[in-house]
Amino acid sequence: MKMFTLLAVAAAVLALANTNASQTFAETQESSPPAIGSSAGGSSKQTITAGGAHVAQDAFESIKKLSGKWQASLPDGRPIVDVFRPFAYGTAVLGEEWVGGEQVTSTVFYVVGSELRADHYCDLKNQPHYVAKSSADLSIIEFEFRGATNLDTHPTHFHSTKWRLVDASHLIQDWRIEGDPKGPTELHLDFRRTE
Repeated sequence: MKMFTLLAVAAAVLALANTNASQTFAETQESSPPAIGSSAGGSSKQTITAGGAHVAQDAFESIKKLSGKWQASLPDGRPIVDVFRPFAYGTAVLGEEWVGGEQVTSTVFYVVGSELRADHYCDLKNQPHYVAKSSADLSIIEFEFRGATNLDTHPTHFHSTKWRLVDASHLIQDWRIEGDPKGPTELHLDFRRTE
């Protein structure tokens, strides 16, 4: 009889845990930040929508084609090396930036539903999150700011970026930097494939 009671209690606990897990998942989905382009927060920005999963996946495939090493010159003349490589069975791409033999940033690119996203782990000690804007031209990928962590203590951040995939060996990145007391600045990087 005690064994039956223990089994009944265990079954009830598991049923309750599954119900709570389902509710927690649903609450998480409801409380997720609104997608850019939604009416929440009054934003009217456009992002990948109708047929977006296909467009987002195509843009992600363009990012995957960047696999290898790329080099550009910083404004002070020092070289910056970007290294791209797919991981997690090709479901994400890791982009690393190296300056003077030291890794300074990492960015993870991935697709969620109809959005191409990028999470940037920055040498400015914050972590901006971006979503790609819709574009019929897959040679241009423009990432808009969705939010960031640690901006309260490190407000200067890379706010947005536009990438032009000129050809298989030429990539142009234009970055907008915001949060600096001196005002916003732009950073232009002209990368060439080295590997």
